[in-house]
Amino acid sequence: MYQRTINGIDGTNNHAEAAHRRLKRELEVVHPLIWKFIDGLRRVQKGSDVTYDQYVRGESGSVKRWEYILADQRLLTIVNDYNNRDIIEYLCGIAHNVLME
Repeated sequence: MYQRTINGIDGTNNHAEAAHRRLKRELEVVHPLIWKFIDGLRRVQKGSDVTYDQYVRGESGSVKRWEYILADQRLLTIVNDYNNRDIIEYLCGIAHNVLME
């Protein structure tokens, strides 16, 4: 994760998390019947196909939300200052920027 942060690469697999949220939102229940699950998968796949077609055409993808851009900048500042911080202070700084709400 340290090297990913230094290189400016996302720290989490937000794409997988977003796909999971889309599927949960589409199904609307925790334990769907098999046919409702299959229909939900088909709808989610159709949306993914549209997004992929937009990518192939060269359209820009979704823009990262400003709050996440700022959090990435704060994390990079903390990581770059690693040698000047106490380990507990360093870890607390990281934790403040990655806590899920």
